[in-house]
Amino acid sequence: MVFIAGHRGGRDLWPENSLLGFRRLCDLDVDAVEFDVHQSSDGGIVVIHDPLLDRTTHDSGPVGERSLNRLTSTRLRDAGDECIPTLSSVLDVYASTALELHIEIKTDALGNAYQGLEAKIIEEIKRRGLERRAVITCFVPEVVETVRRLSPDARVLLSLDRRSAEMMGGIAPALERLAKIRDCIVAIEKALLTPALPLALGILGTSRLGAWVTNTPEDIGYWLAQPVRQITTDRPDLAVDIRRRRAAVPAAS
Repeated sequence: MVFIAGHRGGRDLWPENSLLGFRRLCDLDVDAVEFDVHQSSDGGIVVIHDPLLDRTTHDSGPVGERSLNRLTSTRLRDAGDECIPTLSSVLDVYASTALELHIEIKTDALGNAYQGLEAKIIEEIKRRGLERRAVITCFVPEVVETVRRLSPDARVLLSLDRRSAEMMGGIAPALERLAKIRDCIVAIEKALLTPALPLALGILGTSRLGAWVTNTPEDIGYWLAQPVRQITTDRPDLAVDIRRRRAAVPAAS
């Protein structure tokens, strides 16, 4: 069965990376939730996608230049009075579930890694006993490699798009490099993965390969039929429905 991960909590259904969305995602038969983390100026961890506040909140400026108190007092757009959540508050939502938690480490407004963020996330995961369910993800191989140095058994995932693949010399060299990170799942942007699927399967195998972001019924149906581990989607409701309907159809004899 192909895993279904709700991208940013299901951003086409509810305000992205919001507690509202995270709670409602629990009502769907998904396997994982994906969300993004940044670090505040005083070392707190908040859940928001962009390095700037402008697009998704009623504030502006770099996330990394704001204190944790200011960030958690900053209202999200289209989410009523809800403010930017902390990592801890999101983990609270999923404490009693079985969902995989795909925690994507973002870089700051200048594209730099946040100092010490990997260690803080690992500490929080271990403190809560979530080692088996948490998957730490990033677009930057060095960040994933840092996670593994700090916690050799941590579950990790590397996201890959055309830009990040080109920075590693192209899709083939990128896959070869990432294959060397033990048990690292590689989630590849669907347009890049489509022509490279045989290559990716040959290098990584089914259990280490994912596709993102699949949102239309056609895309979802196609990728659910492919030999991949997971899909990441902004429409987890559609994906769950399509997977359920397919499972109900008797196999041809």
